[in-house]
Amino acid sequence: MANFLAFIELLFNGVVPVAFISFFGFYLGKKNIFSYEDAKTILKFVGMVAVPAMSADIVLRIDFLSIDSTLYFLYFWSEIFVYLLGFLTAKLLFRVSLKEAILIGAASAFANHVLYVYPITLLEFTSDKINPVINIMAMDVLLLSITILLLDFVSTKDISVGELLKKQMFNPPLIGLGIGFLIITIPFDPPKGIGRIFEFISTAAAPCALFALGIILSIRIDKNQLKLGLVVSFFRLVVHPLVAFIIIILAGGYEVDSARTTLMVAAAPVGLMAFTFAPKYKVRSEAIAISIFWTLIGSLFLIPFVGIMKM
Repeated sequence: MANFLAFIELLFNGVVPVAFISFFGFYLGKKNIFSYEDAKTILKFVGMVAVPAMSADIVLRIDFLSIDSTLYFLYFWSEIFVYLLGFLTAKLLFRVSLKEAILIGAASAFANHVLYVYPITLLEFTSDKINPVINIMAMDVLLLSITILLLDFVSTKDISVGELLKKQMFNPPLIGLGIGFLIITIPFDPPKGIGRIFEFISTAAAPCALFALGIILSIRIDKNQLKLGLVVSFFRLVVHPLVAFIIIILAGGYEVDSARTTLMVAAAPVGLMAFTFAPKYKVRSEAIAISIFWTLIGSLFLIPFVGIMKM
């Protein structure tokens, strides 16, 4: 009974508010009040303004003294495996462009920890279990920066290494990371208002991206994108949790309880970052949008299972 009540609480307090904003965007898209171009403009704000603020906010929340580097790197290898699997599947089986394959790999590997797992852990777990989630959030921002570097490389012909690195000075997630690390390294406590600015702006990222998601889902989607979205959803909700369990629990020797919140991240829905940056690189985003929607529904059952799983 207690588990059922926890499930109902997660459904109405965690999933319904998230789903509502996407359904609202879907409805307004169907009514032609918002268009695909409007969705791209919203995503441009998220990618260029909200994401750097979110990156800085995450860095300011890290407790560097409590980082379990072994646990993180075990998760990292599971993430890299799924990233490469998504990339190769999209490129070799679906024959999409190199840019789209990179973003499909990112969508398959990057979880929605900021919007989905982190709020749950704040309510249900102690700080020592929350810190691994924050660490993954921070390192995923770095991996996203590397993804953007790859996208810049394949998008620009005959670009030199120097020019490519210079271009990363305008890489939004990397800018946010740099600002965050600059603040924590200054030899005095900055005003609290600085941190609150980043926190305030970053809260706009998720609802704006989810609203744009609903608009994009309201347009006609071809069968190939539907199939690709199903594959990404399978990688996100089935392959990644299994690979993370094998690497962290069976091979790494961690107890389930010690790695529970990390496993919850592995079972989380598709993250929003690959979707956010798709329009910037002129990549179709329908498959990623579909996978976000389907994995939000699927994780409704998977996350509570991982949260109470015993071994």
